[in-house]
Amino acid sequence: MLSSDPTRKWTLASGIFAAKLKAFIFLALIFALAAFAATRVTASLQGTDFPDFYCAARMLAEGHGHELYDADLQRQYQARYAGRVGTLYIHPPFEAVLYLGVAWLPLRYAYLLWSLLNLAFLTLAALRLARELVPPWDWIVWFAASLTFVPVLLCLLQGQDSLLLLLLVVLAFVALRRGRAFAAGCWLALGLFKFHLVLPLAVVLVLTQNRNARSALAKGFTLVALALAGLSAAISGWSVFLVYPKFLLHLKAQPFAGIVPQAMANLRGLVYLFFHADLSTATVALLSILSAAVLIKTLMGWKKESEFDLAFANTLVFALLVSYHLNPHDLSLLLLPIALLRNCWLKQTPRISEPAHWIRLGLLGILFLPPLHLWALRAGAYALVGLPVLALFLGGAPMVRQDKERQVKAPVRN
Repeated sequence: MLSSDPTRKWTLASGIFAAKLKAFIFLALIFALAAFAATRVTASLQGTDFPDFYCAARMLAEGHGHELYDADLQRQYQARYAGRVGTLYIHPPFEAVLYLGVAWLPLRYAYLLWSLLNLAFLTLAALRLARELVPPWDWIVWFAASLTFVPVLLCLLQGQDSLLLLLLVVLAFVALRRGRAFAAGCWLALGLFKFHLVLPLAVVLVLTQNRNARSALAKGFTLVALALAGLSAAISGWSVFLVYPKFLLHLKAQPFAGIVPQAMANLRGLVYLFFHADLSTATVALLSILSAAVLIKTLMGWKKESEFDLAFANTLVFALLVSYHLNPHDLSLLLLPIALLRNCWLKQTPRISEPAHWIRLGLLGILFLPPLHLWALRAGAYALVGLPVLALFLGGAPMVRQDKERQVKAPVRN
């Protein structure tokens, strides 16, 4: 009996080493392929969003932070450093600091480095989520599957920041799930560079948690938000809190504004497709009613559902649906709800034998696999992807049975 212990330990150590070696080889291959693809793409960055971020960071580096939202100056920098004039930098000032980490390089190499960082964000999100789910998932499978999701590929191609936001939301989810509400609030606030997505999510979470969690979540969120506001003021001056909202309000009048309602897979995009009007009095009233309805359903879901994962997944889908602005690459955030919903549905009894389960998983397949996304992009009607997103939201809440012996409201793990 005693002689078998060293063998068992050696076998266990060998298995762990083999798993780590496999993961290392896989990541090395993916990063090498990404580097090769990025070097091919960098031959022409004319159609990507990355130059907007890059040029904003260059403006900061050269002491023009106070003029960050001067559209003419932005175009001058784009012409100088990117050789083209396109969409403008529209994110808060503090995010431009992040891009300073790559802006010291020439544009092509900066894009390559940012692409590798995006893959690192996705890898960390896959690792953290896969280990949190019960039973644990193979993160390599989750990561590889994520690379077939069209919004993720668009994010990588465009040099966007949606995968960073995905990582922050995953970290917030894990922290809140483990009872660390203050940390969850901090992680969420770090995602305020896309405040139109983070604020609806944060508001619902604050409203639905117990008193202690609500207080800790709000404190963490407020503390980091104030720090980011101070950083923005240091970059662009206190006047930025007037200049930035004014810049956004008049953005639609700018050439290459990047505001395309028919490309938004949310309620705004769907209303535009069906009524061919954007932000008219009638459509604003309709959007307000629809947003209020999905908000009520989301809040009721937290009260009715005993499964924390399911309620969080629906809340994130809610935030996407009611967002004022949504680009196709922002749907990268759906990786978290898709993973959580699939995990919850497969834990049901009876499992996949019922036709309803096939329908639910089929809905995930339609939303996850490329055909719908590619067709909608070619047709110039990406807002139609909002239909399966809405179906996912409407169909998610009642699908997990109320088995209190198997499910808990918010599992806390040591």
